[in-house]
Amino acid sequence: MKLDDPIFLLALIPFVFLIFFRREGKYLGYSSTSHLEGTKNVKTFIRRLPKILCFLMVLFAILAFSRPQSDYHETEVSYQGREIILSIDTSFSMTGEAMEKIRDIAKDFIRKRSHDMIGITMYGTDAVVVVLPTWETELLEKSLDRIKPHHVGVRTAIGEGLFTSILALIEKDMGQVFEINKLRKSMNREKGLGKYALDFAKMVQNRGTMKNKVIILFTDGIYNVGINPTRPLRFIKRLGVKVHVVSVPASAETGVEHEQAAERTASLRKGVESTGGRLFEAENYEEVEQFYSEIDRIEKEKIIMETVVKKKDLFFIPTAISICFLLGMVVIENIWLKLP
Repeated sequence: MKLDDPIFLLALIPFVFLIFFRREGKYLGYSSTSHLEGTKNVKTFIRRLPKILCFLMVLFAILAFSRPQSDYHETEVSYQGREIILSIDTSFSMTGEAMEKIRDIAKDFIRKRSHDMIGITMYGTDAVVVVLPTWETELLEKSLDRIKPHHVGVRTAIGEGLFTSILALIEKDMGQVFEINKLRKSMNREKGLGKYALDFAKMVQNRGTMKNKVIILFTDGIYNVGINPTRPLRFIKRLGVKVHVVSVPASAETGVEHEQAAERTASLRKGVESTGGRLFEAENYEEVEQFYSEIDRIEKEKIIMETVVKKKDLFFIPTAISICFLLGMVVIENIWLKLP
């Protein structure tokens, strides 16, 4: 135990002098019946207790003011909510009404989730993290307003959007051991994950830090550049993160043949469902809003755990002891000594 404000202990000096070294008739004292004459029995001894109890009461009161604290320790904090990444398609086909509608839907989604930590990524030909998961609703809304089509290229790299979104979720777990480029290379293999990605997934699973984390990816077209989305989805599945995709009608050409687009959509759906999520296809923007209630139903009542290092205040212990000594003084002075 340590005292955060030990300077208060100096207040003991005058109290020790007043209580134990004062002479009768001088200096400030306290109300007491200890001066009364009496036979030397138990009551005689008890009459002397108030002075000792007064000192102990003051001692523990001053200790309480000195703010005793425990040493630094880890404590686990739990709260209800989710950690969600919204990944926004900013390719050429998102120009105009498509971007405005998606932005409005995303803002409404954020406002209704005050207990969830939400982050934002955007992708086109490339992908970037816009905001790491936060409770700051105003920051998230302003960040959405700054997202414009073509910011990161005109094509649609859904795989890049997924990989960048998972990076936003695992940012705290990367540490000094794992590197993004090596992780990407190990994940982006045609047949299965590489050892580097598997080792990272195993580390994260042992820590149990990926519970209740969700990626919601918006797209209005078929992926036509970048890594195949099924590859980051394999990695995401291994981490235990769910992915939901909201696919809205394209407002421009995607540059992909109809048959190839159908194959890629089917592949994306299979990969998303393997994570425990769903791919929602909407014919109009009003239907897209309805998908949020479905997402809430799937991810309902989740607990996110985190560990923090802090000190624990212990002032209530000396305070309680001081009150007990005060009550002892009151009982002795006003009840016990009046008994026949």
